[in-house]
Amino acid sequence: MKGQPGDRAIAPGRLALVQSFVNSINVEFGPDYLATVEGFATWLDRHGFPGLEPGELDRRDAVTFREALRALLREHNGGDPDLPARGAVEHIARGCPLVVDFDESGALRLGPTLSDVRGVFATILAAVSEAAIEGSWQRLKACHAHQCEWAFYDRSRNRTGRWCSMEVCGTRSKMRVYRESKKHA
Repeated sequence: MKGQPGDRAIAPGRLALVQSFVNSINVEFGPDYLATVEGFATWLDRHGFPGLEPGELDRRDAVTFREALRALLREHNGGDPDLPARGAVEHIARGCPLVVDFDESGALRLGPTLSDVRGVFATILAAVSEAAIEGSWQRLKACHAHQCEWAFYDRSRNRTGRWCSMEVCGTRSKMRVYRESKKHA
């Protein structure tokens, strides 16, 4: 993934796939790769899943899954628990079985049993599960700026990063607070 705001590094390991999936839409400026079946197929091809031909139902499920994951990333950034989002992830997960397998280096990991779009969803869920176990899942956050919500990996020591870019979203937020304080003064 190129072009991370604030020159942030992408998330480590397979968590980068989760980050890229959530960032398949630029909320503020577009585009949305999941807006069309063709766009979703392009996203799949670019992220190591060539030759899949998703249908409209697959595309809609992908959007639901993406936005549910984004809601969980908002929780990581101080947002309230989103029970419908958690339910959506659980619902998607029921149709995406995982098995224990080995990666190219021989390391044990979770992998999909299906080779279709459900297998892609399972691969994303496996990455989330592995990150949750190793403790990096909570570091993947949605930008605190509601007009942005870009998924970023918080590498700060104390895990207090709020914005994808301090220079853009952080500055906007601080200016908004400043203007509000001037208005009420």
